[in-house]
Amino acid sequence: MIDIEQIYHRYLQEESKNHIKKYEKYKGWYSASSAGSCFIKQHLKASGAEENPMDERTMRVLRLGTIVHSDVEKALKEGSKNLDEKLVKMYSEKRVELRDLNVVGHLDIGVYLPPEDKLFVYDLKTAHSFKWKKVFGRNIDPKPSVNYQLQLGTYGMALGREIECENVELGLIWYKKDDSRMKMQPIDSVWLDNAYEYWVELNETLADGVPTPGSTNAPVYNWECRYCPYKGTDCEGI
Repeated sequence: MIDIEQIYHRYLQEESKNHIKKYEKYKGWYSASSAGSCFIKQHLKASGAEENPMDERTMRVLRLGTIVHSDVEKALKEGSKNLDEKLVKMYSEKRVELRDLNVVGHLDIGVYLPPEDKLFVYDLKTAHSFKWKKVFGRNIDPKPSVNYQLQLGTYGMALGREIECENVELGLIWYKKDDSRMKMQPIDSVWLDNAYEYWVELNETLADGVPTPGSTNAPVYNWECRYCPYKGTDCEGI
């Protein structure tokens, strides 16, 4: 009998390798999507350390997010064909760089309004029902999704610099996996500054050497170690 699950898993492994190839020329750079992460993890990733393989379920979870992102990207590209760029300019899956901070990434959605000199930057997140309730339910979690907001702030800062726009608004667009509902969560523009401060601190810290496990921002959160792709490998040898 054909093992469909294993066939799909091997396919996802190859897709993961292809994704990594897109960033080969950026070896040594930090990924915008890792904003807010442990400083040791940032060092290991930038230096090309080998990660532990993902389990099959985790790869499928991430793939679902990739599929939704890809679909939205196609929709935006199609929808932007008839736009007057003097009035509105659309960006989707755009690569952005912060060379002074050694950061590269691909933002999900950017919308620039030239007449107002205003930029909107959005990041798309897929979520299950529990997370959705924490963001939009009656008992909203008072603590922000710091990593998500630093990531979004990084994209907003990078694109704002590139097009020379200082008026930047941010938002997370949530896609609920249970029933495909979508909703936008406005994010305070203070996260543009917070993102800058995070990357500056990371660069300054690593310029003095890799921090030891258990020191400041290594990890940033206690739970990071449980899910770290370098658990039991290079980190323990620092």
